[in-house]
Amino acid sequence: MSRDYRPFSKQILQLPAAIAGALTSIRASIAPQNEAEAAAVRDQIGLTRGTSPLTDIVLPLAAVLVAYACRKAAPLPVLILWAGTVALTCFATTVARYRLEPLMNRGPQGVRRAATVRTALTTLFLASWCAMGVVLWTPDDPINHMFLILVLACSLAGSASILSSHPASAVATLLTHGVALVLRPALAGDPLDLALAGLGVLFWMLMVGHTRVVYGIARRAHELEQERQSIMRNLTRAKAASDRDRARAVRAGRAKSEFLSNMNHELRTPMNAILGFSELIKVRAFGDMTDRYAEYGAIIHESGQHLLALITDMMALARIEGGKLTLDESTFSVARMLREVAAEHEERAATAELSLTLTIAPRLPQITADARAIRQILVNLLSNAVKFTPPGGRVTVSAELERDGQLAIAVEDTGIGIRPEDQRQVFERFGTGRHDVATAGQGTGLGLAIVKGFAEAHDGCVALESDGESGTRVTVRLPAERVQAQPQARKAG
Repeated sequence: MSRDYRPFSKQILQLPAAIAGALTSIRASIAPQNEAEAAAVRDQIGLTRGTSPLTDIVLPLAAVLVAYACRKAAPLPVLILWAGTVALTCFATTVARYRLEPLMNRGPQGVRRAATVRTALTTLFLASWCAMGVVLWTPDDPINHMFLILVLACSLAGSASILSSHPASAVATLLTHGVALVLRPALAGDPLDLALAGLGVLFWMLMVGHTRVVYGIARRAHELEQERQSIMRNLTRAKAASDRDRARAVRAGRAKSEFLSNMNHELRTPMNAILGFSELIKVRAFGDMTDRYAEYGAIIHESGQHLLALITDMMALARIEGGKLTLDESTFSVARMLREVAAEHEERAATAELSLTLTIAPRLPQITADARAIRQILVNLLSNAVKFTPPGGRVTVSAELERDGQLAIAVEDTGIGIRPEDQRQVFERFGTGRHDVATAGQGTGLGLAIVKGFAEAHDGCVALESDGESGTRVTVRLPAERVQAQPQARKAG
């Protein structure tokens, strides 16, 4: 026999935990502490608002009908006072509901204030409504007693169903209706009234269980909705990431195809020159005209240098992307290196009918870096500027110390410019921006990628500025830690 009572005894033992959980839910429904609890309260109150417009009309009318039904059991002033109080509290609750609506979207503090005021007004309204069990109660009138108990029972059933999703409001309706259903019949002492009180207790317990079930369903629905929204957000982010990756892959594939096409041209042109002119020299096509052979030899040498530069660029990029780049650091004068690189490009700039200007801040300090890498940065920037600037344009090279101690080296041209949507791409591998279609001698798309790789290897950065129509400025910044202290000026005397 003891086995039959184990589930019941187990429920008795779990009662304190259940009560504690209920109190926690009630507290959270009127005083949310974080955004998650505030979101839950918004949903709870949102479910109670489903029948609010209809309730605002029905309940005052119901109060009038109840007062009319009890017109012979209670004085007219009492009937008017009770019905008026019900209508007034119903109106106040309606107005407050609309006035407090904006607070529901202002975080936990706003939700806490709105939920507290709504719960207090709801409790006030329910108390005025359930007061019918006291003020309209007529002693020794069984019909009056059964009518009031029936109305209160129906009211409890409806209110519990509507307000179950919000724990604080559900407790308010259970307490107010419970007192009205049980207290006055129990105090009457008549057998019929005692029976009505007992039925009220049983019905109240039934509605408590119903309220718990409905609240559990509402809470689970809220959890499922939160999970659904979380899944949708994750799917949206995943789709956006997938779209970005796919677009990046498409761009990379297109850039790779363009690179291979450009590289085919870049490699074949000097190679054809080498093979063609060396063949002429080999067969002595012009007999003993040594001047002509010397000219061809110069062309072969220039083509070989071009091929070597291409191979050097590809190997440098491979080391950068493979993480195998090692810096051979030394201390040197970047001003001297700038002058040397500018001098190497003067003839090419003059041939392209460009003016090349060098602006170096006075007493520019030395830096500690990989001289080969810094030279490669300068060569690539100057080569690009000269290559993509039309005749009559200007190329300016500058270097200065910035306020934060960084060394800024900039190369600015008056060329065709780079569109904003292409500015990030030009620093990627094989990225050539608009230059590949705007000039006949487009590059391989490795120059700026190498500049970026070498700059970042020195803990520096590279920035590009262009309005997309004309002119481009590329600035390489090296950190202050790589700049040596300026030498002290020698005092006269």
